[in-house]
Amino acid sequence: MEKTLKRSPEKKSFIFDTSALISLASIDLLKRVVNFSSITTTDAVMQELNDFSKHKDDYGNISKKVLILKNKFLIRSAEAKEEIRYLEDTDNELFNLSKNTNIPLITDDHKIVHHTEKKIEVYFSTFFLIAFVAAGLISKKEALEMLERLRDIRNWQSNIIYLTTIDQIRSM
Repeated sequence: MEKTLKRSPEKKSFIFDTSALISLASIDLLKRVVNFSSITTTDAVMQELNDFSKHKDDYGNISKKVLILKNKFLIRSAEAKEEIRYLEDTDNELFNLSKNTNIPLITDDHKIVHHTEKKIEVYFSTFFLIAFVAAGLISKKEALEMLERLRDIRNWQSNIIYLTTIDQIRSM
């Protein structure tokens, strides 16, 4: 994991959905992720972010933070060759892009993880908190503080993402 996040000419690639981009931007971690990883997403995700950015609320403001970084993203499309009926069109597109490219998908959508985890490599956005601690890029204390902020911003209270991540960080 440490080698994956060191700055190098070849950055590790990840595909991001809207929820993951918003989560990481909400705790000011997305800029750091961009420095160590190649972010791929789709036009549909960018459209969702544009739609959110029109609202004058926290998610609108966070979406604007993500859009400021859009020139650092690789925007791709993928034909939905395999459709998972429980997922939205945008999610199916991301799933197919991940499957066709063998690039891990980063999402905070439980439904996507549940229906795709046996078919593609998929992680919650908090993967980066754990990876950054493991690589020595942030301290455990910083990661736990960011996780608490994320929990409040995303209203995760007893959410599985929060619970598993806090256990993983504490055990490091």
